[in-house]
Amino acid sequence: MWQFFADNPWFTLFVVIAAGSLFGMVRFGPVKLGAAGVLFIGLLLGALDPDIGPAVPAGLAVFGLALYVYTVGLEAGPAFFRELRPQLGVMIGAVVALVVTAVVVGVLGNKVFGIPGSYLAGGYAGIGTTTPGLAAAQASSAQPTEPATGYAIGYPLAVVLTILFVSAIAAVRAWPSRRDPGTGLPDRLITRTVTVDRAQKWGEVPGVADGRLLASVHQAVGASPRVARGIGTLAPGDRVVLVGGPEAVAEGVAVLGQEDAEHLLDRRDTVDYRRILLTNPDLAGRTVGELALADGYGAMATRVRRGDQDLLAHDDLVLQLDDRVRVVMPRARTAEVTAYLGDTEAKVSEVSAVSMGLGLAAGFLIGIPKITLGATTLSLGTAAGPLVMAMVLGRLRRTGPLVWVLPTRANLTLRQIGLLVFLACVGLTSGYAFRRDAFSVFGLKLLLVLLVSAVLSYALMVLVARLLGQSRPRTMGLLAGYVGNPAITAYANSRVSDSRVNTGYATLFALAILVKIVCIQLIVGL
Repeated sequence: MWQFFADNPWFTLFVVIAAGSLFGMVRFGPVKLGAAGVLFIGLLLGALDPDIGPAVPAGLAVFGLALYVYTVGLEAGPAFFRELRPQLGVMIGAVVALVVTAVVVGVLGNKVFGIPGSYLAGGYAGIGTTTPGLAAAQASSAQPTEPATGYAIGYPLAVVLTILFVSAIAAVRAWPSRRDPGTGLPDRLITRTVTVDRAQKWGEVPGVADGRLLASVHQAVGASPRVARGIGTLAPGDRVVLVGGPEAVAEGVAVLGQEDAEHLLDRRDTVDYRRILLTNPDLAGRTVGELALADGYGAMATRVRRGDQDLLAHDDLVLQLDDRVRVVMPRARTAEVTAYLGDTEAKVSEVSAVSMGLGLAAGFLIGIPKITLGATTLSLGTAAGPLVMAMVLGRLRRTGPLVWVLPTRANLTLRQIGLLVFLACVGLTSGYAFRRDAFSVFGLKLLLVLLVSAVLSYALMVLVARLLGQSRPRTMGLLAGYVGNPAITAYANSRVSDSRVNTGYATLFALAILVKIVCIQLIVGL
C-alpha cells in the first residue's frame, strides 16, 4: 500500500506539505509548530516504507534551503549591521553561550553516552531550531538521515523550554535595565489636531528635535490648510496636525494648547492624504529625504507602513519595495505623487530575476571553499553561503540599477515555499531512520543530553543579557533570536508590548544561525 507514495514522489511531497501545514496550525498550549509540522508529518510518512525516502527528487532540498536562507538574509542583514556596534557585547556573549553549549553536547553526548557526532549535530540544530543548521549537519555527515533524528527530538524540546523561559522572564517585575532604557519607538502612531494658544517655536516643542513628533498639516489664522513644511513659529489661533506615538502627541498638545474638536485631515478640499504603495524600483533603497517630495510636489511623507509596523517617516528612513507610504500633499497633485511612487499592486510580488540570480550564485560561490581542521572540514556550504551573501546585499539594498532587496510579500512567499519544500524533503528522507532510532534506549539518551544542554544554553543567554543590563522585553527578544524561532517571538510579544522584543530578535537571529552552522560541523567531526 505504501509503495504508491514511493512511486509518486511529487504527489507525496505536496501531500506532506499540505498535511504538515494543517498539523502546524494545531495549538499546543501557547504555541503552534508552524512550518515544523511539515517535518513531523514527513517523518511519519517516511517511516512507513524504506523506499519512500530515496524516491524524493535529488537536489530539491538544497533548492528549498537556498530560497529560505537567502530571503532570511535579505531581511535580517540591515538589522544585524545596524545593531553590530550598540549590541556587540550581547553578540559576543551569545557566541560564547553557543560554543559552550556545543562543547557540552559533544562531551556529554559523545564521551559519556557514546552517541555519534551526526546525531548530536542534528540535536544541537534542533535545540537551536535552525533549519540551515540541520542542512549543514546532513551535508557534513556520512549518513544524512542521522542528523534529522536528533533534530526531530530536539526541536519540540526547544520550543517548550523556551516558552517556559520567556514565561519566567515575563513574570519577573524587578528587572534592572541600566543599559537599555528603551528605543523611544512607539508601538503605534496617532494623529491629533491641536489649536495653538501661545506663540511657540516649532523646533522647541518636545519630541520634534529627537524625531518623535512630526507635523503634517498647518493652518495659520485666516489662511487655508497647507502641508506643514518649514514651520517656524506657531502663533496663537494656528492649528496644526501632530503625528507620533501617544505619549509624544500628548506632550505636544500640552505645550502648544489644546486638542481641537475638528480634525484638519477631515477637510480634504485643499490638502489630501493617502497611503501609497511604493512599487517604483528606482526609489527602492532610497531614503525618505531622497524622494524630494517637498521640492517636487509640495508634499511630505509622515508614516511608512512596513509589514505590521508603522514608522515615522524621517528623512533618513530607508525605503523598500512594498512599503506603504502615507503622504500629505496638495489635493491637485495627488495623481502626480501616486504615479511617482508607483502604487501598482501587480508589482508587489514581482522579483528581479537578475538580482536574485546573481545574489544566489554569489552565495553558493562563497560557500564552496573548505578549511580542514584535523578530521573536520569547515565551509559555509549551501546553508551559510547564501545567508551571508544575502545579509551583505540586504545591507547594501541596491547597487546602481540593481535592487537587491525583495518586496516584503514576495520575500515572505519565497521564504515559506523554500522552508516547506526543504522540511518536507528532510522528513521523507529521514523518516525510516527516525523510526529505528528515536523510540529506543538510544533515543532516550539523546533526549537527556539535549534536555541538559538546552536548559544550560538558554540559561546562559538570559544570564548574559542580565549581566549586560538588558531590559526584560529585550531579553525575551534576544532569547527568541538566540533560539531562532519566530513562534517564540510571537509568544513574547503576546506577553509584553514593547518594540525591544523584535529588535532583540533581529539582533541575534542571523548571527546565531552562522555560529550554529560552524559548531555543528565541528560536532559532526566527533
